[in-house]
Amino acid sequence: MTDIQHVFKVLNTTFPKSEIKVNGFTEHQEHYSPTGRSGTHLKVAVTSNLFKNKTLLEQHKMVHNSLEKLMQVNDGFIHALTIKTKME
Repeated sequence: MTDIQHVFKVLNTTFPKSEIKVNGFTEHQEHYSPTGRSGTHLKVAVTSNLFKNKTLLEQHKMVHNSLEKLMQVNDGFIHALTIKTKME
C-alpha cells in the first residue's frame, strides 16, 4: 500500500460516505537540503456531512487529527499537509 493509499484509507474510515481526494506533490529539493530530511507533502480534500455546523477551523482540525499519527513529528511520513474541506 502506498503512502497516499494509506492516507485515503485513514480518511475514509474517519469520514465514511464522504468524498475524499488525496494528492501528493513534490517540493523543490532545496527545501530539504539544509536539514537533510525528506518527507511527503500532501493535498487533501474532504467533502462530508460530518462538517455540518462546524467552523472551517474545526473541520480542518478534524482532518488533521485523523492523520496526526502519520505526521513526521510522530515518526510518520507526512511532512506537510494542505487541507481543503467542504460540507456536503
